[in-house]
Amino acid sequence: MDVVVYRSELEGEVTPPPSKSYTHRAFFASSLSHHSFVTNPLISDDTISTLRCCCKIGSFFRRNRNSIEFFGCDEISGGYFYTANSGTTTRFLIGILSLSRYKSIVDGDSSVRRRPNYELVIALKKMGADIRGWGMYEVPVHIRGIVKGGEVEIECRSSQFISSLLFTLPLARYDSCLRVLNMRSKPYIEVTLDVLERSGIEVEWYGNEFYIRGEQEYGLKRFYVPSDFTSISYLIAAGILAGKVEIRNAFESKQGDRRIVDIVRDMGGDVRWYRERGVIVARKSELNGVEIDAKDIPDLVPTISILASVANGKTVIRNVESLRFKEIDRMDGIYRNLKSLGVEVKIGSNEIEISGREYIRGGTVESFGDHRMALAFSLLGLVSDRGVRVRNAEVVSISYPNYFDVLRYIGAKVKML
Repeated sequence: MDVVVYRSELEGEVTPPPSKSYTHRAFFASSLSHHSFVTNPLISDDTISTLRCCCKIGSFFRRNRNSIEFFGCDEISGGYFYTANSGTTTRFLIGILSLSRYKSIVDGDSSVRRRPNYELVIALKKMGADIRGWGMYEVPVHIRGIVKGGEVEIECRSSQFISSLLFTLPLARYDSCLRVLNMRSKPYIEVTLDVLERSGIEVEWYGNEFYIRGEQEYGLKRFYVPSDFTSISYLIAAGILAGKVEIRNAFESKQGDRRIVDIVRDMGGDVRWYRERGVIVARKSELNGVEIDAKDIPDLVPTISILASVANGKTVIRNVESLRFKEIDRMDGIYRNLKSLGVEVKIGSNEIEISGREYIRGGTVESFGDHRMALAFSLLGLVSDRGVRVRNAEVVSISYPNYFDVLRYIGAKVKML
């Protein structure tokens, strides 16, 4: 499905979807706990992948009106696990299945099959797991436990590797010390530790080292999933570009992408966050270029890029090398899409430089099968001369299933093709 978004004037109130990061972690923690409720979960393609895999390891759930009741597994089962497009599901499963005495295969779609898991697998193997695969341990990988714990050092190519180990090692037989080199995306690790703490799991974090006691038990009881700040970033951008958008249920959490509020303010945008009420209001604004360190906020880079394309002057986004290891090479995707719309952009080994322009001519951009490309670049249609067409826009269902309906609701001219 292709979608075209045309120049529009927006005004309205919206409630963003729940956090994808928190939902993944709450589902896994619930499956490892005895009995729990997850309220306000995100139901999307990626989180459904996690839910299905949680059932396959031996947990059971039933869905109520706005919550999911879990009955956790007594023993982690094996088998064939298909994670579809979800990198988070894949990485967490590789760790958790390393605790099982049964044989397992973790596999995914063509996108996940291109994503390396080398550092995670090597760390697990050093602690006793039997994992077999090819190349950089892209899936499919064959897994059989059992991780025993111990001391290990890991290069942080992805924070998902660290989160996977933090979920796994509390159930290992022995205590563990995890030493992380070149740590990035710390807020995602903080989200992981937040869910673990609420599950009764103890992890001590000092600098780049984590100390995890073995033979712990998960004990999550209830968890409310907060709104997703990466999704909120698109709604803020919509208001800044084309009118006034009021975002409800935007309360504080550990998510690093809440930084979007400060970044937009630094660019000169009119965005106000009434924290006690959980309300963010974004109004149409003239923006200026800035310099941004994106080491801890890689998922915000597509949103920042489209705002930079209409800002006065240059915006430099630094420490973006991790974007090359997402669903696609997002540095290349951002470059190609901005070029197709006539925006001046340069990419280096670890930065993106964008020169804003007064008018966006419109045209066609690619999602490349990546939900964040479709979500962000569709917004440039709101300020374009002849609309922006997004190819294969249905991929937004991975994290924001009703996104284009929401844009229509607040006044966007959207055409489905």
